Amino acid sequence: MTFYTLSALINFITSSIFGIIIISKGRDSKNISFFIFCFFIAFWSIAYYFWQIANTAEVALFWVRILMIGAIFIPVVYLYFVYALVELLEKKKKFLIFSCFLFFIFLLADFTPYFISHVGPILNFKFWPRAGFIFSLFLFVWLFYVVYSNYLLFQKYKISTGILRLQIKYVMIGMWIGFIGGITNYFLWYKILIPPFGNILVSIYIIAVAIAVLKHHLFNIKIIATELLVFSIWIATLIEFLFEDSLRGRLLAGGSFVFMVIAGILLIRSVIKEVKQKEKIEELSKYKSELLSIVSHQIRNPLAVVRGYASLIGDNTISDPLKIRETFLKIKAATDKLLDLLNNLLDFGHIEDGKMHYDFQKIDLNKMLKETIDDFSFLAQQKNLEITFEPVNGDMFISGDFYKLTQVFRNLVDNAIKYTPFGWIKIVIDRRPMTDDKQQEKESVLITISDSGRGMSKELASNLFQKFTRGGDEKQVLGSGLGLFICKEIIEAHNGQIWAESDGEGKGSRFCMKLNALSKLNFDN
Repeated sequence: MTFYTLSALINFITSSIFGIIIISKGRDSKNISFFIFCFFIAFWSIAYYFWQIANTAEVALFWVRILMIGAIFIPVVYLYFVYALVELLEKKKKFLIFSCFLFFIFLLADFTPYFISHVGPILNFKFWPRAGFIFSLFLFVWLFYVVYSNYLLFQKYKISTGILRLQIKYVMIGMWIGFIGGITNYFLWYKILIPPFGNILVSIYIIAVAIAVLKHHLFNIKIIATELLVFSIWIATLIEFLFEDSLRGRLLAGGSFVFMVIAGILLIRSVIKEVKQKEKIEELSKYKSELLSIVSHQIRNPLAVVRGYASLIGDNTISDPLKIRETFLKIKAATDKLLDLLNNLLDFGHIEDGKMHYDFQKIDLNKMLKETIDDFSFLAQQKNLEITFEPVNGDMFISGDFYKLTQVFRNLVDNAIKYTPFGWIKIVIDRRPMTDDKQQEKESVLITISDSGRGMSKELASNLFQKFTRGGDEKQVLGSGLGLFICKEIIEAHNGQIWAESDGEGKGSRFCMKLNALSKLNFDN
């Protein structure tokens, strides 16, 4: 077995293994496009192997034409992968379709003498192909697509940060290694006496791009080093198996290869498990720091308010009954805020531990929301905000945890007041008909809390329900950054949906919740 035959086999094995690994991780556009790219690399490689072991010119020419099917489509599927990586897939869809059509024309030419005229001896190769005039045009287009893809990567690299920037860096490095190695196959087509010594570099290219796609491994050198070590051992033992001539030697080498594959998989899994445990500890440490920051800033303020106003009443500084009542309402608002914050912290801990408990019961939604809104009337009045409530006509009952859902509504109304400097807040309940999987007519309820406040960008709206996320300037707005995250967890536990909408910054916000209503047959149960 020659070096070139072996390199073709290694390229086939590498591209097949990594294509399967990537597609098993998920079916997003990046993974699918990379899998297709690996498929054509593997197709090209296995045909390359059969071409190298061909015994006649006719068989060799057949396999050359077959391997060129893979080579023809490699640039366009690579462009597909790049578009997915740099998030241009939708924008460039028409050009991608045109590219497929263009390379399909080259595919039709592949089976004519105008693409491959014949095969003949050169250097140590008995059957090396000779280029037809259409092949020269193909090679020019092939190079154009390589340069164009790299240009897109470089442009995205300049403006990217974080993990995407590292992904693109890996892909660009791998691309130049792989395509420079692959292009060494084409010199002999034009009788330039340079053998395809770089063919084996295609495997390095596949590995580099695969590491980039497996982004959760990208930051950890320990995992990357382990994977590269294991893959190197696999390739070395495979080469030993392929070069063995005796049956006994092949059995021993084959057994060693199987053992190394199993041991390598177990080693990689153990390293990944160790790294994940370390990352979890670091994440918990980060949460601990965030929570300490919340305790030091967000709990201290309402406690100071309570102590200050209580002192004014205690030492008779305030004696007017109306002033006392106003002070009492301020103390109540501060203690409510403190209680809401403590409830959020406790619920966050339960959610993280997977121990959140729900006590489902029949709830009068109109009554619950009315009571919640009444609790915030004083805060709204202090900011000169008009707060209105439009209950649904008639009875509206849902099944849920009364205290947990009250907490959700309190968080949302409190946020509306917090992020609305002036204007209004409006809470509306609407009936919404729905049909379940059994085609039975049911009813859902849509609760909308809208305001005339700061509003938000689309990007912020999509990230608002994550942990420790606040809207607007965090220095100006107090809060734990946990309220909306907890709201989402509670609503989804009730088989509901929650989302945020806004027409833009300065144009107000809408927080919408959709819950299942109890049917009229259940009202009296």
